[in-house]
Amino acid sequence: MVAVVAVILDHLFGWPVGGFVGVDVFFVISGFLITGLLLREHERTGTISFGGFYVRRLKRIMPAAVLVIIVTVACGYLFFNAARATQTFWDGIWATFFAANWRYAALGTDYFNAGTAISPLQHYWSLAVEEQFYFVWPWLMLLIFWMIGRRGSANLRFAHTAVAVAMLLIVAGSFAWALYDTANSPTWAYFSLFTRAWELGIGALLAVVAGSLAALPSMIRPVLGWIGLAGIIVSVFYIDDANGGFPAPWAALPVLSTALVIAAGTGGEQRFLWPLMNPVSSWVGNVSYSLYIWHFPLIIFGISLFGDSPIVLASILVLTFVVAWVSYTLVEDPLRRARWFGRPAGRRKGHREFFPDGLWSRRDAFVSVALVGLIVAGISTAALSTSAPSTPAAAYTPKATFGEEQPAATESSELDALQTEIQASLGATRWPDNLTPSMDDAIAEKQAPEDILPCGSADRDDATCVWGDPDAAHTIVLVGNSVSMTYVEAFRAAVGAGSGWRVISWGRFGCPFTDWAVDDPTEIPEGCAQRHDDAVAAINEIAADVVVVSGIGTVEGTSSQLAKITSGSRILFVPGVSNDKNPQECYTPTSSPADCVSVLPTDWAGREGKLTDFGTLVDTRPWFCTDGQCPPFVGTIPMKMDSAHITHEYADRIAPVIREYLTSSDLGFPAA
Repeated sequence: MVAVVAVILDHLFGWPVGGFVGVDVFFVISGFLITGLLLREHERTGTISFGGFYVRRLKRIMPAAVLVIIVTVACGYLFFNAARATQTFWDGIWATFFAANWRYAALGTDYFNAGTAISPLQHYWSLAVEEQFYFVWPWLMLLIFWMIGRRGSANLRFAHTAVAVAMLLIVAGSFAWALYDTANSPTWAYFSLFTRAWELGIGALLAVVAGSLAALPSMIRPVLGWIGLAGIIVSVFYIDDANGGFPAPWAALPVLSTALVIAAGTGGEQRFLWPLMNPVSSWVGNVSYSLYIWHFPLIIFGISLFGDSPIVLASILVLTFVVAWVSYTLVEDPLRRARWFGRPAGRRKGHREFFPDGLWSRRDAFVSVALVGLIVAGISTAALSTSAPSTPAAAYTPKATFGEEQPAATESSELDALQTEIQASLGATRWPDNLTPSMDDAIAEKQAPEDILPCGSADRDDATCVWGDPDAAHTIVLVGNSVSMTYVEAFRAAVGAGSGWRVISWGRFGCPFTDWAVDDPTEIPEGCAQRHDDAVAAINEIAADVVVVSGIGTVEGTSSQLAKITSGSRILFVPGVSNDKNPQECYTPTSSPADCVSVLPTDWAGREGKLTDFGTLVDTRPWFCTDGQCPPFVGTIPMKMDSAHITHEYADRIAPVIREYLTSSDLGFPAA
């Protein structure tokens, strides 16, 4: 109950900040329960039936899990854009085979700071970790029991001690690896079985020593229970991504706290731990699995379709409990108890043949099916019929209707012409049919054209990352992270050929331009520090005329890195596009352009505005927005491929504006 409620509240409301540790609580409980079942089976039969064990696991996990996957993938194709729907389909495939954690780790998914659209099946990573653990742990237990038997020992206590020692080694090794991986590869550390096994292992150790725990004095049990519950509550309200060190060492707090609660209740009912020992907690605990697997798709689809207003979030919360109850009653519990390999003895043929006696009646079935139908129909109807723009786009007033004759662009400047197009596009009430590329194709674009892409990788080739006249007397160097890489196309098109200028890219994907000796060195992406030091050395050697900085670190770190540039180069800080709307999420078959209108933040200048002692802050807002509002497309060109990166085509569209800026400045850039 505590675990699932914490997770749902965190995912839905962002409160409490550490609600994600509910998964760690799940791991301990799971390790305790499953290991206990295996130990009792061995005590009773002298062996462990792997066929029976895995059939029970499949019956417990798969029916509801597969149902959620099927519904989620189907809704993805109905409500998501093509790229995101396809991604959801493959997420479903990986989730079905309990490998979701490796997929998200390989994709570089940041659980705490998603830069792309969040998968509605992302929460399946924890199920994958559990099932991978149980693919190995029962076999290891049986091997230990077999080895002890071969040595002629029939002492059950000795067998349990051997299992405990093995698990202690696993816990120690896994925790040590978690400490290392958290510091060096936090994404892999978060999703990996190897960094999470110790959490399930703590639960397994509790099961092994359950006999000793049962002998704890009754006066000590409430104290342990309350200390453990307090530790979980502290974890939920204190631990967040800003703390760092997750899953190690910080997951130790909720894990050990959960162990104390379990220890307090082992050997008898804990009467004094009333927050856990009441009918409501028991009911929520019973449906916790259905709550967990249903809540995340409902949150992702609900917010995507209807926004994140308080009434929408409250409705999603209520719907989650309703759908979970229906799923538990209709699918999870009946199929968990059903005998899949033959009709249960004493059953009469009929509508209840596959379900235990007394579990649910014909009326219950009809009510449940009808309720599911109403829920699905209601969501589909509301989503397909709604046309109201979501917050914050609803705050703007359309200025024109797309498709009407647009006012002629003034001849005063390229920027005026662009502003006219932006203003007209803000009034769009539908997605144009002639977008080039289509929104689906734009979303699927890479963050730079194919010939520029290698320049942002680790194996950058100096000779191929120069555009314009290689022997030009004047040079523009671009540095920074992926935002810088998306600007390369715009600047090389702006410079063109025969201008006497050249463009060199020294940016790198995922590497803000900063001094990593000043910023936190434990979080440095591999090769970033060397790339930026090489960039500074090149700038100083060629005495670059202009250095374009897009994508920085902290003010202190970037200041330190900029101070290393001694060539007298002019520094231009060129911020990227507003990132409050992500077309990967807001663009769907049922959305309108208003749903994807970005609104500039009040502190638009941000950190760049604090670095003007080193150079000039270029006001890029008119390149993308007017009156603080930024459309998802301009004319027939999609503006962004995701939340923070412009499309290749839009980079070409703003190239004349950039050339105009360079010409009108005192940089010595020639007029056209």
